[in-house]
Amino acid sequence: MPDYKVYYFNVKALGEPLRFLLSYGNLPFDDVRITREEWPALKPTMPMGQMPVLEVDGKKVHQSVAMSRYLANQVGLAGADDWENLMIDTVVDTVNDFRLKIAVVSYEPDDEIKEKKLVTLNNEVIPFYLEKLDDIARDNNGYLANSKLSWADIYFTAILDYLNYMTKSDLVANHPYLQRVVDNVTSIESIRSWIDKRPKTETMPMGQMPVLEVDGKRVHQSLAMCRYVAKQINLAGDNPLEALQIDAIVDTINDFRLKIAIVAYEPDDMVKEKKMVTLNNEVIPFYLTKLNVIAKENNGHLVLGKPTWADVYFAGILDYLNYLTKTNLLENFPNLQEVVQKVLDNENVKAYIAKRPITEV
Repeated sequence: MPDYKVYYFNVKALGEPLRFLLSYGNLPFDDVRITREEWPALKPTMPMGQMPVLEVDGKKVHQSVAMSRYLANQVGLAGADDWENLMIDTVVDTVNDFRLKIAVVSYEPDDEIKEKKLVTLNNEVIPFYLEKLDDIARDNNGYLANSKLSWADIYFTAILDYLNYMTKSDLVANHPYLQRVVDNVTSIESIRSWIDKRPKTETMPMGQMPVLEVDGKRVHQSLAMCRYVAKQINLAGDNPLEALQIDAIVDTINDFRLKIAIVAYEPDDMVKEKKMVTLNNEVIPFYLTKLNVIAKENNGHLVLGKPTWADVYFAGILDYLNYLTKTNLLENFPNLQEVVQKVLDNENVKAYIAKRPITEV
C-alpha cells in the first residue's frame, strides 16, 4: 500500500476532499497540519510553493482537483468509462468555478468594492449555481453524476464547509437534492468516522487574520489592535487631540494600502494593466509626496514631531507595500526613509527583526 501524506494548514478548505477520499477508501495517511509559523520555511520544499500537497511514496504533487481525481481512482470513485468520467469532471469543475467566484468576493480587500460585489454574488451567482447543481442532483437521484456515488459527491461535500464559511451561510439549506448529496456522503461509515475524529480546525473572529490574543481573548481588525498595543507602550498620544492626529495619519496610510491592494489583487489581467497606469502615475506619487512633506514638517516622524504608532505602522507595513508594487516605494522620498530608519534603529525592533521567521514578504 502506498505511503500517503496530506500537507495543509489546520483548516478544511481545499485539503478536506483529499482527507475525505483517503478516509472513504480506508487508506492510512499522515495528516500533516502546518502552522503559519512553520509555513515560510516549508514553502520552498513544496511544488509551486503552495498547499494542499499530496505526497505518495515520497513524491509530492499539488493541485487539489488533480489530486482528488487520482485518489478517486485509487478508492473506486471514478467513472466506469470515459463518458462517466467526463460527467464527473464537468460537475467538479463547476463546483470549483463556483468556489472561485465566491473566493474573489470573500477575499476582496476593499470594503466598498466588496459590498458591491456581494450584491451580485448573493443575488445572481450563488442562486444560479445552486439551482443548477440542485437540478443535477435531482436528475441523478441524490448524486451529482451518473446517478451513483462518485468523487464529485465527495468533493462537493468536503468543500461545502469552506463555501459556507466564505459566504457566512448554509448554502444547501433550501436545496433539498444537494442536501441529499451531502447526507449520502456523510452517512458513509468511513467518512463519518473521519468527521468524528478529525482535528478541530482554526477559528478566528470574523474568520480572518491577523488576530491578537490577550489573556485568552481574541480580537481582530489590524488598526484597532495596533491602537490598543500603542496605548500599552505609550505611542498613542498624550491626549484625545494627539490621538486624533495619529489616527488621521494611520487611516491615510491604510487608504494608501487599500488602493494598492485593489490593483495588486485584481484577477483580470487586462483590467489590472489599466489600473496599474493610474496607480503608478497618480495614486502612488500623490500619497508618497504628501506623506514625505508631512515627515519633513515633523522632523522625521509622521505626526506630532515625535515617535508614535503611526511611524511604527508605516515602517511595519512598508515591506508589504513594496511587495505588492514590486518597487522600492521610498527610493526618492528621503524624509519617509528617515521615518522608517528611526523605527528600525529602535533596539527592541532590531531584536525582533533579527529573530523573526524568514517569510516571502
